[in-house]
Amino acid sequence: KPTVAMDSFTAASYPYLVKYCLDQGSEIIAHGISVSQMITSKMGEQEEREYIHSSIKAIRRATGTKPRGWLGPEFGESVRTPQLLAEFGVRYVCDFANDEQPYPMKGTSGPLLSLPVSIELDDVVVSWYRHVTIAKWSRLVREAFDVLYRDGRESGRLMVLSLHPWLIGQPFRIKYLDRALAHITKPQRVWKATGKEITDWYFNRE
Repeated sequence: KPTVAMDSFTAASYPYLVKYCLDQGSEIIAHGISVSQMITSKMGEQEEREYIHSSIKAIRRATGTKPRGWLGPEFGESVRTPQLLAEFGVRYVCDFANDEQPYPMKGTSGPLLSLPVSIELDDVVVSWYRHVTIAKWSRLVREAFDVLYRDGRESGRLMVLSLHPWLIGQPFRIKYLDRALAHITKPQRVWKATGKEITDWYFNRE
């Protein structure tokens, strides 16, 4: 089950897409207003509050459920963003690609977990910007998984693949995603979880 990062423009404009994702059992998290509007340090606090609030409100209106997670467009953040997300009840954020394990964010008014995205394996970063072939991308994903799986024998590891349907979903690319996912999901000790499931486990593990 994928965790779908959806911006407020998409949520409001394409209800059939929202319904499809929900019918598949996907979790939908907030993804800002649109990819052309991101959070930056140039935003004032009130402007950023309104931005986050409008995004969360749009997802709640479209899905009937308040989103638990956040992925900013282009991973955009200010120094205030984690605190503001926690104030709005967001429980996890995917904007920080600095670890291979979940970790709690400090200095926030409520519990907020970082679920780091594997940005070096992001299909847009690899294929669109760095022009790596999709066959090599698939091999990189499998090799990265093998290392994380080995390291996770004593302490769990997290692999968050950021995928964009307009790119990876092309007919000539999709088989390479299938190949990578088949490799990842083959071992029995792999937990295929949504962001919410990981967050709930983390905060309730004790």
